[in-house]
Amino acid sequence: MSLTREHKQSLTVTNVRDFNIKVIDVTQANMDALFEFACQLATVKTPSDIIELWTEHTRKQFERLTEQSKELTVLGQKVVVEMVEMRALPRA
Repeated sequence: MSLTREHKQSLTVTNVRDFNIKVIDVTQANMDALFEFACQLATVKTPSDIIELWTEHTRKQFERLTEQSKELTVLGQKVVVEMVEMRALPRA
């Protein structure tokens, strides 16, 4: 196995690890937001407060999901590029 191939494999493993860590981070952030929303929802007093809280949570969650999707796309593309480049290298 050539050094270049070993290096590409190492980069691929690193990128896959980074992607998996980001997925865990995204999941944690979304669960935290949901828990915070549920706690706030438990304290509202009027139906209009529920609607206001729900609307605000939904807006923030869409913004969060948009940003998270962008981040995961970038990391996913890095994984794919590294894998394709590694497969193109000759085997020793």
